[in-house]
Amino acid sequence: LSAFIPYAKDLGFFLDLTEICTIILSTSSQGISHAGTPPLAVTPALMHVIFLLGSHLSTSSQITVLETDFLSRATGSTSTASDYSHQKVLEAIQSHVLLAQYFFLTGRKLEGKYSVTVAVSLVLGTRMHCIRGISLSGHEAPQTQFQSEKEENQRINAFWIVLALNSRWTAIDGHVSSLPYWTARMRVDTPWPCVSIVSLSNNLIVLANLARTPDKPDSCHPEQFYYPALLGQFSR
Repeated sequence: LSAFIPYAKDLGFFLDLTEICTIILSTSSQGISHAGTPPLAVTPALMHVIFLLGSHLSTSSQITVLETDFLSRATGSTSTASDYSHQKVLEAIQSHVLLAQYFFLTGRKLEGKYSVTVAVSLVLGTRMHCIRGISLSGHEAPQTQFQSEKEENQRINAFWIVLALNSRWTAIDGHVSSLPYWTARMRVDTPWPCVSIVSLSNNLIVLANLARTPDKPDSCHPEQFYYPALLGQFSR
């Protein structure tokens, strides 16, 4: 985890990093099955992909030696991630986003493209491209309202992260885009997010937030999403 956390946002992590890491640290992966994953537990797919990237990014030989094992676990668990319940679909998307980034870093384009395609299918299948800002009912309890707002923000962030990732991947490999947002039948009605989107440069994942200011680390800048979209358009 310590090797993964510094690069999480650069890798397209849109969930609550503190919450996810806290749950992972307090939960043993042993004995957790797909069917028996409790609501507050992190899915095996997400946990294994995080460990995979952590082992890949680690400078400790004791950790990097585990990369092959974590890769096997990650690919096995993400193959069934799309079967998770509705409340875990965000974790399934997150798992495929991170796995695609890993495959990009290791030069495995075919497998990476597959993960991108699955992530696109999940965001479109759950209509994350049609999220609109809807005022929450004043009758909701504060905790319920907070959770609703939090999940909506994560869904918004998930869509734009996947769109950016898909656009960059399309530009790199020259394949037909799995998310044709520019067509008439694909109307994107999802608000701009307030997260930092990643760019791919010199085979490394780096933060592409040209207008970020030190006092506003989470400022929302639409140009973060114009760039990958334009990149995808030029590749067509």
